[in-house]
Amino acid sequence: MIPPEKLSIHGKFITETELQKISKERDYLLFHAEVEEMVEGGLLSPVKASGKNGRIPPLYNKYRIIRPKEDYSEYLESIRRLNPRLNISAYLKRPELYKKHRELLEGLSHYLWHQGELLKEPMSRKERSFSIWGREKLIDQNFSLLREVLRFNGLGEDYLHYYDTPEPFFEYVHSQSAEMLVLILENKDTWFTFRKLMQASGRNVIAGQRVDLLIYGEGNKITKKVALEDYARGMLQRQAGQAINFKYFGDLDREGIRLFFRTREANPALSIEPFVPLYLLMLDLAQGREMPESPDKRDIPAAVEDFAQLLGSEPAGIMDLLNQGRYIPQEIINYQILASILT
Repeated sequence: MIPPEKLSIHGKFITETELQKISKERDYLLFHAEVEEMVEGGLLSPVKASGKNGRIPPLYNKYRIIRPKEDYSEYLESIRRLNPRLNISAYLKRPELYKKHRELLEGLSHYLWHQGELLKEPMSRKERSFSIWGREKLIDQNFSLLREVLRFNGLGEDYLHYYDTPEPFFEYVHSQSAEMLVLILENKDTWFTFRKLMQASGRNVIAGQRVDLLIYGEGNKITKKVALEDYARGMLQRQAGQAINFKYFGDLDREGIRLFFRTREANPALSIEPFVPLYLLMLDLAQGREMPESPDKRDIPAAVEDFAQLLGSEPAGIMDLLNQGRYIPQEIINYQILASILT
């Protein structure tokens, strides 16, 4: 007889041709006997509407696979021992769901019995995951199933009282105000110079714009999807209605331009614009000087014209520089120059 376990890889139905393949019995009469034996044994049921195969003796073209009913009686006592905050009566009616939810459910039930008071105070997602199940990544790895468990038990998604942790960035908070201006700096040296001067002098106005906070973008890190949105929501916003605007300042090359646009695309809920006065100052300082060769030799398109329009500058000048394989590093605005423009 065809081993029943070979039927498990199929869905609700199996064709006569598929049965032949898993049987590997070349003699049709013996194969016919195998199929009939499985029908008599309650493993298969012919789909009469599929018709017969036209051979003698005939077989049907399609059969329904009969799955043995699972005995869930062994779970009933475990269900009754669940914490009463959980939907015990519903699980008794549907023990197959208890089996599916068992790992998450038992951990949560034990937590409610012995440490339920800990849910009154928040924890980070991984802290809560470890606190309940002893595995810090369990919530992340089983998020959809956990949501199903909570809903089945009439619990809201906020029931576990955890918070998500935003992507951390190197930051320097100079001041807090109702309308915050955050300056994203592409390179570490420039971030440190700005921080050093602002901290030492107490001044934070550049070209008439008050800068409240500095962020070091750390290359591609700043371009991760909604990383900056999560950071703004979780770490920057201190009061309801507080407005937070972002300005970007990086190298004037194709990669720097790509980083700006990717950062903006990754965080559509935020207002992110280039810090125009600093870019224009870079272009002014580069006049009459030979700029270094760009380290980025990749032939990846960059929206140079769009960026130039945001600066209110002629694209031709920037394009000429980039087409020569040159670039302007943001470090052209050094400590002494920044000190002279910071008010």
